[in-house]
Amino acid sequence: MSDSNGPVTTNPLSSGGGVGPGGQLDKQAFLMLLVAQLKNQDPMNPMQDREFIAQLAQLNTLEQLQQLNETVAAMAQHAALGQVAGYLGRVVSGLDRTSGDLVTGTVVRATILDGAAVLELSGGQRIDVRDVVSIGLAGAGSGSGE
Repeated sequence: MSDSNGPVTTNPLSSGGGVGPGGQLDKQAFLMLLVAQLKNQDPMNPMQDREFIAQLAQLNTLEQLQQLNETVAAMAQHAALGQVAGYLGRVVSGLDRTSGDLVTGTVVRATILDGAAVLELSGGQRIDVRDVVSIGLAGAGSGSGE
């Protein structure tokens, strides 16, 4: 039989919640801290309703900002992909960052890799869209008189 002389508490950060990217508390950890605060408050001086409501409002604001951030990031990626889609079928010249050479080819694919727009050319080379120095129409300048 164990003898307990006081309330048993657990670390709210080690039981389900945690620290998210960038050292920020996630929603679960915030709620665990709030519950621990409510459980361990001084009965003679309890948390005021205003304080409790303010903390819940902060949590709600945090959740909305996180959702907004995710939405904006997704929109930015779609916008970037939409912009580079105009390169498809075009002949481009650009700097190959790996070799340092100027490469030319027809764009067969446009992708977003690590947040950067990358064009894949018909010869298999990949160039960052920021390294493009010229764009032309496929077949232009072939001397066919069209």
